[in-house]
Amino acid sequence: MLKRIMSAGILIIFIAAVSLLSLKLTLFIDLFVSVICSAAVFEFCKAVKTLTVFQISVLSIAYAFVLPITLTYGISVIVSYAYTTLMLAMLIFFHNKISFKDFAYTYSMTLIITVSMSLIVLMTNMHTDYSTMYFVLSIAIPWLADVGAYFTGVFFGKHKLCPKISPKKTVEGAVGGVVFCILSCVIMGFLFNALFYSCSLDINYMCLIIIGAVGSLLSIIGDLSFSVIKRSYFVKDYGDVIPGHGGILDRFDSVICFVPFMYIITTYFPVVIK
Repeated sequence: MLKRIMSAGILIIFIAAVSLLSLKLTLFIDLFVSVICSAAVFEFCKAVKTLTVFQISVLSIAYAFVLPITLTYGISVIVSYAYTTLMLAMLIFFHNKISFKDFAYTYSMTLIITVSMSLIVLMTNMHTDYSTMYFVLSIAIPWLADVGAYFTGVFFGKHKLCPKISPKKTVEGAVGGVVFCILSCVIMGFLFNALFYSCSLDINYMCLIIIGAVGSLLSIIGDLSFSVIKRSYFVKDYGDVIPGHGGILDRFDSVICFVPFMYIITTYFPVVIK
């Protein structure tokens, strides 16, 4: 547990650093998302054993890195079309080396990971005055749900939530994650308003409560769905770059599932009421 807490502390410091830098230049958010996407796709390809199929793995990792940056400059559709066309071309020209199963797994999961995470860039570009707050909420909410579920499960967990996929998850932990996440969302909204905007913003706390409640449930879906993939390939973790947590994909699987919801709800129901 100590290793897990120390790694979480380092991650928090890193996210805080990106957040502070983004106050001056939002490009830091774009670069952060690019690195996370490309690392996650790399780990996925390694887990499902398509990393050695260089014709599609290298293309996918490159696409994952480039797409978040191109969203800011309005050429993401061209990049996505080029990626799709090149992947299909690889399938044709190297059909003796590339199975359709490997192609389908790599292509579909690259899109799921990259497009979902890249919505952070679209969201922060849409809310430029409050980009740092939206960025932190996008990353922190699934993590807070995980923290609340973990400690509630450790102390009060009795009923297994999904034992064949994730033996340590409990129903009590899931409930604790929801409650902890809602409270944390409300507190973060207040702190951002007080520390960065001198309490001048009109924060929509009802929106934060909804985001916290739904976000904690979506984080469980994201975590479990990527766990199914690991179990299918007999992989314990996607990587080992984060001691106590595993790989980048182990840490961001819940974020991948949550970010699209965050993007949708803040588009029609913003956290900051203007």
